Amino acid sequence: MAVTLKDVAKKAGVSLATTSLALNESDKVKEETYLKVHRVARELNYIPNARARALVKRKTRAVGLVIPEVENPFFAELSQAIKDTLHKKKYNVILCSTDYKTEEEIRYINLFKSGMVDGAIFACLGEMMKGNNELILDLARNHVPVVYIDRESSDNELIPVIKSDLKEGSYKLTKYLIELGHEDIGFVGQSLERMEGYKKAMAEYNLPVKDKFLFYNYLTIEGGIEVGTKLLNYDRLPTALVCLNDEMAIGVLQALTREGIRVPEDISICGIDNIKISNFYNPPLTTVNVPKKEMGKKAAELLLKLIFEEHVDKNEQFIIYNTDLIIRRSATSPRKTNILL
Repeated sequence: MAVTLKDVAKKAGVSLATTSLALNESDKVKEETYLKVHRVARELNYIPNARARALVKRKTRAVGLVIPEVENPFFAELSQAIKDTLHKKKYNVILCSTDYKTEEEIRYINLFKSGMVDGAIFACLGEMMKGNNELILDLARNHVPVVYIDRESSDNELIPVIKSDLKEGSYKLTKYLIELGHEDIGFVGQSLERMEGYKKAMAEYNLPVKDKFLFYNYLTIEGGIEVGTKLLNYDRLPTALVCLNDEMAIGVLQALTREGIRVPEDISICGIDNIKISNFYNPPLTTVNVPKKEMGKKAAELLLKLIFEEHVDKNEQFIIYNTDLIIRRSATSPRKTNILL
């Protein structure tokens, strides 16, 4: 039997009204009582019926969407799909960018606890923000429903996950380069999952992963430019690069081509995500398509189900989308030797 508000009040030794105020973050409750009520609620695994509570309180008709950055076209396309789906149900989206800062994500979590949204979607960067997962679990358990996109949940029943098979996508891309004849392949970017796919393909073909061609802690187009600038100081270039995303690939490409390095004749450069501009860049990027629109639409639909307490099937609690290799002109067979600079 589900734990009720009355059960929490009884064990905490306070009135039902005080318990309700404490769990709704009211400043009318003393700190000692507030902490006691929340401790008891956690011990009893009390999950408040946020939707029933919303029948008494005014619904916000708003959903919080937390993304790492606004400028990356990947997140723009993802956000648009989420917005379009929610607007059909008369819901608005509050867009929140963390700028890759954990403290910014915590600030948004606390804002959502205050009742400014009916639900929240947290997109990507689970590896960087994993320290906040307990706070988000608390948010989902005691305040508003949550859905993850490309982020790991320790409780898929509480927080459903929509993700793409990024490891397989990176594997397919690296394998494609190897089959073109590349052996000196580098990897650019901060993603364990995508790195694992790259290493899997290299190991499958018994090719060494060379540390000097691995560039960690880069996430943006500016990071790609920095990597490209570093490569210009090398005696020998890798024959190909797998980049974390298309933005970084474009950054590397810019830094190299402005110094006379030709892509793909001198070095093949590939991205991941298949953002719109990747098809119109010169040369068009070989990349991996991540179904952003489908993922955004499904995440929004699932969140609405949670908000309105509709049934979520077991197979909807963790949904993984396939990724597809998109072959364009930024990758070709390597020259017989690496470029000497």
